[in-house]
Amino acid sequence: MLAAGLLAAGLQGVGCSGLGSGDRGDGRRVRIEPADFSTGQTGGTPAAAVSADPMETGPSPTPDDGVVIRPAVPQARPAAVASAPEGLALIEAKVGDINGKPIYLSSFFEPIEARLKAEAERLRLSAWRREAAQVIAQRLDGLIADELLRAEALSALSPQQRQGLRAFLTNFRDDILTQNLGSAQLASRRGQSLDQALRDKEIETLVSLTLFQEVNKRVNVSWRDIRQRYERDFEQYNPPPTAVFRLIRVPSADETAVAEITARLENGEPFGVVATHPANTFFVEDGGLARRPFEGEFAEGDFFPAEDLNQKARSLSEGETTGPFTLGNFTCWLTLEGIEQESISLYDAQLRINRDLLVERRTEARTEYLKKLIDHARVSNRDEILLSLLRIAEERYGPKE
Repeated sequence: MLAAGLLAAGLQGVGCSGLGSGDRGDGRRVRIEPADFSTGQTGGTPAAAVSADPMETGPSPTPDDGVVIRPAVPQARPAAVASAPEGLALIEAKVGDINGKPIYLSSFFEPIEARLKAEAERLRLSAWRREAAQVIAQRLDGLIADELLRAEALSALSPQQRQGLRAFLTNFRDDILTQNLGSAQLASRRGQSLDQALRDKEIETLVSLTLFQEVNKRVNVSWRDIRQRYERDFEQYNPPPTAVFRLIRVPSADETAVAEITARLENGEPFGVVATHPANTFFVEDGGLARRPFEGEFAEGDFFPAEDLNQKARSLSEGETTGPFTLGNFTCWLTLEGIEQESISLYDAQLRINRDLLVERRTEARTEYLKKLIDHARVSNRDEILLSLLRIAEERYGPKE
């Protein structure tokens, strides 16, 4: 149901003298008839008769027009409102409720509209729809989660805790004003209104409190859990060794290059430097680097597609070079820089595993806890709200094709 409010205004001139409505001031009571309120002018009945209902001090029951309306000037509330009459300002539309709290369009889209507009400039409509659906769904789910967690924490606070929360927010407000020379208007001009900043801080505090008490505090990771995860991911922490080769491969027809490279290697120039020679046809930009993981014995490793080259590779020890040798139409040199074995022990991996398990389990517990809250809360149909928001977003921000 879409929400709207009509602020009621008092009738001018009634009771201004301080006397009762039927008191003459001399102690005698006078009966007042409806005709006494006549202006003396003839004419038809006003277009909207004034309702005899009691005047309200807050928002009126929500009409079905999907907007919040406020009178521009004080006036009596109409008995029925089919649409916003003259003198009433169209303020806001709403698309749903979370625990009785309305979701208004402007406040919903404010933090994401810049991104939606930017994506509309670079994407076609179909791609924009996919991107917008993800952005809007994340925003909606975040609002639902925050509001439910906030309400849950607030309902569980003792009177002393509520008083402490008020004091905390008061101090936070004072800090904001101090940083902005005591001016709420200055704070607003710098990016966020004071009321919104306080609201966000309250949500942040209460959500954190709820998550700690209902989720984080109840999630534990034992040493047995850590050991089982390490054994499950053993290959991740103990990958196979990697042989690090460098290869120079030069066309045999380029005798000048072959002679130059041979001389430089014989003179002791580093292999990796010589491998950057322009005549090298094997990953010259990386100095002929070839990293080859292998399992089992090095002497049985399969490092290169050419079997002749494989045999040369298997015969090498760390730091040893072979060549020049002929491989088809090329003259080659090959060196084994080393064998890397990166292994992480259970002792060294335990902190990382503990952190990963905590994140996983807290995420699962948070999802289950939110599901339970949603099942017991008054939340408008999430999918229907999402579809409405997507339609409105496309009308407002989508690419025009």
